[in-house]
Amino acid sequence: MHRFAFIAALMTLVTACAGAEPIGPDAITVVDGDTIGVGPQRQALRYRLVGFDTPEIRTPRRKVSADEKALARLAKERLIELLHSGPVDLTEIPCSCPASTVSTKRCNAGRKCGVLKVNGTEVGATLIAEELAVPFVCGKTKCPKMPPWRKIIEEQFPAQRQQ
Repeated sequence: MHRFAFIAALMTLVTACAGAEPIGPDAITVVDGDTIGVGPQRQALRYRLVGFDTPEIRTPRRKVSADEKALARLAKERLIELLHSGPVDLTEIPCSCPASTVSTKRCNAGRKCGVLKVNGTEVGATLIAEELAVPFVCGKTKCPKMPPWRKIIEEQFPAQRQQ
């Protein structure tokens, strides 16, 4: 693809995202249950979906248990299913970071923030209702401590812990 054509295609995607206009599910790559990429894979714009948190498949911040990875994979697969179940809208919103860090690695690991809806329903609400995510709401310039997934999983699935 020529550079100009790529930039034009990317600008179309960005415009669609900013205005909550429909976007094709094939333009979205699911990284995990709360992070997506939009656009061609190598140049995809990464979005952290807001209002909820899903377990981690992996993270450099801590060791991820096998139970958490398993639930994280379920959340990722469910998000992929949701993307193919109806019209998709992505709205870019300001991230909850100090103004001096916006658009840097110090703000949300360099990702943009967004609200993703399928059939008019936020995917976060669906994942929370299906116990694949928990509410996670940030303030204007700061987010709360990350959810304790090990404890959440132990409380959510006590029968598995006894085996």
